[in-house]
Amino acid sequence: MIAELHVHSNHSDGRDSVRKLLERAVELGIEVISITDHDTVSGSLEAMEIVEEESLPLEVVPGVEVTTDKGHLLVYGVTNDFDRGMPFEEAVEVARKSGGVCYVAHPFQIERKGVVSFDAIKMADGVEAFNSKYVLGIFNYLSSKIAKKFNKPVIAGSDAHSAKALGYGLTVLKSDPLKALKEGLTEIVGRKMPLRVWLSDSLGFFDE
Repeated sequence: MIAELHVHSNHSDGRDSVRKLLERAVELGIEVISITDHDTVSGSLEAMEIVEEESLPLEVVPGVEVTTDKGHLLVYGVTNDFDRGMPFEEAVEVARKSGGVCYVAHPFQIERKGVVSFDAIKMADGVEAFNSKYVLGIFNYLSSKIAKKFNKPVIAGSDAHSAKALGYGLTVLKSDPLKALKEGLTEIVGRKMPLRVWLSDSLGFFDE
């Protein structure tokens, strides 16, 4: 299944509504999506409601991007909010007790609150080894190398903050979504976000 696993809606700092994101995902043929707003699962819960009510051909994995004291952590399979700034170790523990799985988001990108601690990366279940909004390719290269060194599964993420930025950082899930994330049954098929899309998504340039 083709999955978009790093998306932000207007429930946090995203530019578009959950409905608009879902409509765009269906247009692109994406089969699985996770709305990973900062520290809240409300966007994911709304997405699950819309998909069920309208029978959209899309599976929603509830998710959240947690702002920990060591950087951003993507958590999947949970339906509870997280406290902003909580200890990284606590976030991982809470996620696992809730049946979730944790992936470090855009590691080493300090300006985007990426985790730089090797100990933290080793503690997580996996690594977002490809983020389509990278400015320097070295960050994705390092992420992939560290994931391999620590034997961690990898995913890609568009890190989209608008519907037009969906579809650049995709992951193939080779089993049921949550099982695939937990067992590392994943394959990255991401590509770099074009500059014009990046500027629109990040800064609002070229918006119509």
